[in-house]
Amino acid sequence: MTEVKLEEVVRVLEGSGELAPGARGEELEQIQGGWSRHTYIARIRAVDGSESRHVVRVRPPGALLDTELELEYQVYEALDTTSVPTPRVQGIELSPETPFGGQFFVMEFLPGSPSNIYSRDDQQRLAEDWDGSRGVANDMVETLAEIHKLDVTAMPARIQRLSYLDVVAKWKAVYDERKLVRDPIFEEGFDWLLANQPKDQREGLVHGDYRIGNTLVADGRLTAVLDWELVYVGDVRFDLGYLVLERSAGKHLRRRAELMGTFADEAWFLERYGSLTGNPVEVESLRPFQLLSIMMLVATQVTAVWMHANGKTDDFRMVWARYSLPGLRDDMVRLMKW
Repeated sequence: MTEVKLEEVVRVLEGSGELAPGARGEELEQIQGGWSRHTYIARIRAVDGSESRHVVRVRPPGALLDTELELEYQVYEALDTTSVPTPRVQGIELSPETPFGGQFFVMEFLPGSPSNIYSRDDQQRLAEDWDGSRGVANDMVETLAEIHKLDVTAMPARIQRLSYLDVVAKWKAVYDERKLVRDPIFEEGFDWLLANQPKDQREGLVHGDYRIGNTLVADGRLTAVLDWELVYVGDVRFDLGYLVLERSAGKHLRRRAELMGTFADEAWFLERYGSLTGNPVEVESLRPFQLLSIMMLVATQVTAVWMHANGKTDDFRMVWARYSLPGLRDDMVRLMKW
């Protein structure tokens, strides 16, 4: 099966003009992780004997999030003309009937690796960066500011435009459909969001899952921002609220690291972001977006358990998602000031 998958990758790369005819696949390795996309590294040998590596992103059957692979590909294409560091996409296969078990696209391989916020080694490495050059911290805030300042009209027209209330309704609909049992605290959370709608909106491109684990870091610098499947046009403070969650610093039941997202001091990050964008940010103004981020996480974790319970996937990690819920409830109660 590996050989057949490699042949399919070569076919796509030759079809897009990325490779001359006659290339052959040498090696295919699946990367650990991936809840809604499976990721592979393919090593290809060209006719002239040179070798190249490519990243293959697959939308598998039973994906956790029902997001469009083609739109994600188009977002990468649009971002390639900006200063936001992203891999260059190199070809796409939209047929669901592939050796990978679903649609996939291919993009360039960039140096670096994602950080695991639950790893003590990675936490220490990021803390040392903060105490030293702050290369990662500066790149994270400068890149997020660049994303939020992008001209949204230059992005694919199919990207959803979602108001704050639209995002609340989106994740409530997922939760209502997929919950196995009622949870009064989660239900109160959605009601609280409706009662605490922000009075203004700061519209821009929202990554939707901006965190250190969705970037590549090499030699203390950010080389790429990945995983754009949740992108939308809306209030950019969602990304900020998500970043300042204790969950983004590795919390399940208790906080594991002091730094925001494990890579920066929260006050420093928000002040620097405000300076770069010209839009100062008060941490209190992020409370609705923090809770909204939690409700997104609740909806996805409930979906994961639902999928396994209903035979939609045999990935046992989906069952493990239920252990995320107590810590999220704890954060909800604090944010709602109960």
